[in-house]
Amino acid sequence: MERITGPHQGFWIASHASESGDRFLGYAKICRRRPESYWDANCLVKLCGDDLHGDAGQAIAEVERRAQDQLRSLGAVQPAYA
Repeated sequence: MERITGPHQGFWIASHASESGDRFLGYAKICRRRPESYWDANCLVKLCGDDLHGDAGQAIAEVERRAQDQLRSLGAVQPAYA
C-alpha cells in the first residue's frame, strides 16, 4: 500500500507500508514535487516508522505523522525549485 499527500508546507509526502510477517512498517519520502509513486519519488528526506503495525493504514499514518513533524521543524522555510 502506498499514498501520496500534500502539499504540506510546500512539500509532498510519499508513503509506503512494507509487510513484515503479519505486521507492517511504514516508510516515507519528503519531496519537492508530487511524485507519480513512492518508488519513483525524487526525495529530499527518507524516513522509517518507529513501530510495526497490525495493518498497512496504521503504518502509513504513523510515518506520515513523522514526516509532517519533520516539516514542521523546518519552520517557515520555503522549498527551492530547480
